[in-house]
Amino acid sequence: MSDETKISVNIPTDENGMIGRECLECERYFKLKPGTGLPTDHCHCPYCEYEGDADKFWTPAQIEYAESIVVNQVIGQYLKPSLDRLNKSFKELERKTRNNFIQFKFQSSGTDIQLPIKHYDELELETSVLCDSCGLEFAVFGVFARCPDCKNLNAFLIYTKSIETTYKKLEIFMKPDVPIEIRNDSFKFILSDCIAAFDALGKELRSKKTSLFPDRPKNLFQNIFQLNKDMGEVISKKHSHFDFLHKMFQVRHLFEHNMGVIDDDFIKKIPAYKDRLGMKYKITEQELNLFINSMRELGSIVESYFEAPINLDSL
Repeated sequence: MSDETKISVNIPTDENGMIGRECLECERYFKLKPGTGLPTDHCHCPYCEYEGDADKFWTPAQIEYAESIVVNQVIGQYLKPSLDRLNKSFKELERKTRNNFIQFKFQSSGTDIQLPIKHYDELELETSVLCDSCGLEFAVFGVFARCPDCKNLNAFLIYTKSIETTYKKLEIFMKPDVPIEIRNDSFKFILSDCIAAFDALGKELRSKKTSLFPDRPKNLFQNIFQLNKDMGEVISKKHSHFDFLHKMFQVRHLFEHNMGVIDDDFIKKIPAYKDRLGMKYKITEQELNLFINSMRELGSIVESYFEAPINLDSL
């Protein structure tokens, strides 16, 4: 018969029902919501390649909390009954010697022993994600991560949300009460936000599959022409508006580096604008709507290439 005693401890969740986790390998912190995702006791670190049983991902604060609960339960179940019996024995001895020449006196401060519980708060994280593959709700530092349940990379989900946000910004700036000069000036920022989101996506993809995308140029995902070339012209073959996409990437470059004024470099890449040299490019609402939709389509093409590189011979 085993003398081993098992004590269960419930680890509390935060106000959103999330519980903290820490990777044994990279020691980075994340959170997930129990009851969502896959019915599995296996966990993957969203940051590195470590994976293992879920009970290996406890944080130091959770372990200290559990230990303080266990110590108090052990005191209550084992130490306190022993002290109560000892206290009772001394009281009995004191009673029996009350009228004797030699008397025993016993004074106790009590047998209630309670050590402090080491409570803690789960940390606030930067990005909350609902995995579109398995439904797990989790949160991480930074932006991009793999799902702790199914290992699905959230990069494309985050990218899609970013593109949706730019469309909402456009809707706001197109309201009648927004002054025309503010509206027109906002267009360049919306254009830049779309490409910045795509560039951030690219950096994450390059870190995960270095074999798919070359190291140079550094800003490959800001150069749609070079990216298309490095991907075997998959984008130009699959995208509905590749020439327009290429033009708008160059327009963004104008606003980033030349205050939107059309220069020789722009005309070299987009010859149709040679008669507008020295003039400022005017972005329209129609162009932005088409560009946002084109960026959605671009993300889908890159995702297909990333997940299963396209057989160029079949195109």
